[in-house]
Amino acid sequence: MIPEIKIIHQLSLNEIFEVKLLTESDLKAWVANGHYLVSECLEPSTKNRATEFELQFQQSEILHASLANDCNRFAQAAIESIWSVGKINKLPKSTGWAAVQMYYSAFFAAHALLRIYGLACSQLEGDYVDKVFQIASVTELDGGVSSIENGFYFSSILNNKIKFNKLKDSHADTWLSFSKLLIWLIDNISNTTGLGKHKSDALTLISNIKAALHMSGAAKGNWPSQIRNKVNYQHTHGVWYPYKGALHDHDIVLRNTEWLKSPVSFDLGGKNNDILTLYNVSNSIVSLMYHLMNYGYERAGKVSLPLSKGIFRLINQIRAA
Repeated sequence: MIPEIKIIHQLSLNEIFEVKLLTESDLKAWVANGHYLVSECLEPSTKNRATEFELQFQQSEILHASLANDCNRFAQAAIESIWSVGKINKLPKSTGWAAVQMYYSAFFAAHALLRIYGLACSQLEGDYVDKVFQIASVTELDGGVSSIENGFYFSSILNNKIKFNKLKDSHADTWLSFSKLLIWLIDNISNTTGLGKHKSDALTLISNIKAALHMSGAAKGNWPSQIRNKVNYQHTHGVWYPYKGALHDHDIVLRNTEWLKSPVSFDLGGKNNDILTLYNVSNSIVSLMYHLMNYGYERAGKVSLPLSKGIFRLINQIRAA
């Protein structure tokens, strides 16, 4: 395990690697179950509806298990997406769907990484937020609002409380949330234990990923989704037949095992063309997710039931194939 991973792991929510509770609950189900109190009076936003709320909980095990299940689900989706990248014998230069798959592998990995640090971007349907509103009303903390808006929410845990704030765009705002996590890691790496050189290397790794996400003026750190949109909706970059104007090496782009390498293995300098850079960025983010999960899992004694029955079973299957 490279020292950078040990440094970055120190800032994670280690409890999710220690989950022994066998449950299929995810964060949304945890909200729907109502095992909490509303800790702050709701405040109206548009149309007298609340768009943020804070919940206080006493039993943390089920919440950590729910986050672990979420993390596991996204990690599996990330690895399966990137593992599905490969050459089509009759269309050896085709990299259109490969580029889209690489994007989604990085997007799912970003979701998993957020949860490793106790953060989440989640879609909360009406039934879930109605439960919160019901509890707020019973405890006279509804603030006179008519309801809580359903939709896409960012959540963070601090001192037995979890706070939810409504977001707008499920992709751009997920990347923005991930970029803010990277900034937080950059600011807190100095507080970890380790050699100065290893801290410096960890800082360089995280800073390079953050810089890559903000390329070409992507203010929300959503450069990957900008490229995905161009490939998917405008058919640019020569990734689709007849592959005119393609600047990338399709043989490199179609490799699907690079994420098993260290996250520092990939050139994130932005000197390459967009498709090769998307390849490097996606592999680097999936690799960071995988190595953090692998280190956390082994360090905790491989006790996590969600991870042992999920991502690591999938990886064993890939290696055995």
